[in-house]
Amino acid sequence: MAAGAGELAAFKDAMVYLAAAGVAVPLLRRVRVNPVLGFMLAGFAVGPHGLGALAGTHSWLSHVTITDAGEISGLGALGIIFLLFAIGLELSMERLWALRRLVFGMGGLQVGLTACALTFLLMQTGLGFEASLVAGLAAALSSTAVAMQLLVSQHRFATPAGQASFATLLMQDLMVVPILFLAGILGAASGPVARFSDVVIYGMSAILGIVLVTRWAAVPLMRSAARAGSHELLVALTLLVVMGAAAASGVAGLSTALGAFLAGLLLSTSEFRHQIEADIEPFKGLLLGLFFVTIGMSIDPAILIEHALAIVAGLAVLMAVKGAIVFGLGLSFGRGKAVAAETAFLLAHAGEFTLVIAAAGAASGLLPDAFAQVLVAVTVLGMALVPLMDLAGRKAAAWIEGRGHALPRNAADRDGQIIIGGFGRVGRTIAEVLETENLPWLALDTDPVAVAAARREGLPVFFGDSSRKDVLLRAGANRAPAFIVTVANPQMAERMVRAVKAEWPDAPIFARAKDWPHAGHLRKLGVNEVVPEAVEGSYALAGQVLAGLGLPAGEISSRIAAQRLKEMAAHAHDPL
Repeated sequence: MAAGAGELAAFKDAMVYLAAAGVAVPLLRRVRVNPVLGFMLAGFAVGPHGLGALAGTHSWLSHVTITDAGEISGLGALGIIFLLFAIGLELSMERLWALRRLVFGMGGLQVGLTACALTFLLMQTGLGFEASLVAGLAAALSSTAVAMQLLVSQHRFATPAGQASFATLLMQDLMVVPILFLAGILGAASGPVARFSDVVIYGMSAILGIVLVTRWAAVPLMRSAARAGSHELLVALTLLVVMGAAAASGVAGLSTALGAFLAGLLLSTSEFRHQIEADIEPFKGLLLGLFFVTIGMSIDPAILIEHALAIVAGLAVLMAVKGAIVFGLGLSFGRGKAVAAETAFLLAHAGEFTLVIAAAGAASGLLPDAFAQVLVAVTVLGMALVPLMDLAGRKAAAWIEGRGHALPRNAADRDGQIIIGGFGRVGRTIAEVLETENLPWLALDTDPVAVAAARREGLPVFFGDSSRKDVLLRAGANRAPAFIVTVANPQMAERMVRAVKAEWPDAPIFARAKDWPHAGHLRKLGVNEVVPEAVEGSYALAGQVLAGLGLPAGEISSRIAAQRLKEMAAHAHDPL
């Protein structure tokens, strides 16, 4: 059966998007253009206000451009849903409690004070109070995607400025859902009071339903899928939870992002947390990129030229106000001038959720179209300047500390938990030893029964494949002081070692081996210390035999050590 015109048009639009995302964005990254900005530029280029505007006079352009951005805007919204779900997954009570003073104190005051200052300034331009309030709250948020990418890639996450920035960004992320909720209420045609009553009745019912279904149905089904060894079913259940929660909150009149966030928050306490984070990353990245492409398509150059002065002035005022507030709060919370300055420069811009809220406000009629365009332009320009602003902030911090223009050295980012791959008998024993020394640890295992049993004991054990780099990263491998490989499967043990050495070559690795040949193989892969389990058991038994025959303890130790060295030398050149 021949495809219809509409089907062919949708297919063409998908091809144009994939070409923009798969060709244009990587090329822009080669010249160090941030991926978020790259998606927007690609979207503008192939959109109705870019090359698409010329399709009327050059018909061939209609085949390589998208003339109606609304046709793929729904897919772009999925990116925000998955981003909020990922934020919910990443949150934990332990993380919030460790940074509670910075998150709720510095972060909360930053959002509140910045929103108040910007609301007041926007009202002086003639914008109404409700629109000014939503725009002020939106602009108070910075780009988690861009700022965190800089901190992690430069190994600055564990520095004082990195922790202050992370805590502030975390509070900003927590505020996204309430701000979207507020924008929905203020932009409702039925009026805020009627809208609020509807939310109380239907919204709370939807939230209760999401909690019950996720807790009592989704997680048990995931355990069944894990026991059956069906990774595909686990991914499918995750997608079903995300989309089901988003749909439920949307039908109830809430933001779809709220349902996704709540589902992520509920699953963050399950043993599948790190595996899910790694599994949804490709979906989130692709769909979030599509959202930024649609934002780029919505930028109208005519409006930008008409309001060029307002855009430049708005960006300058935003960075000055926001930077001053972050700097002042940094000092108030004991961060010191250098750290406060570095944090202020890094967070002075608006971020991706500003774009989300601007789009929602414009769609509901709360924000005038021209103002929404200006807000988007201010946000995009600010995000493009983040690397330069960050560099300026670090130089300012160096100057404040009296070190001239030299950039501060990065602190070692190894203050996290020891990661144990495998939580069988050996892994549990090692974990107990670490507990007695008050050393923090986290274990990954692919046996759902063992994981469930350990979690009932309150142990930090998660379902996940420890041989996958993305799962290790989600478990905090970039901050792990050491890795311990205790998985019984030799191939899986070797894959874990390779994954760690490829990404964190200097991290110490300690491994359990099956026998001497396996131990030699692991050593050649870069393991620091290897213990061949069966052989060491034999040595322990031999020691007990010698003790029973009356040999002194010192002599037994020397003879066992000599035998161990002899065995190591004998197997040093065993074939792999």
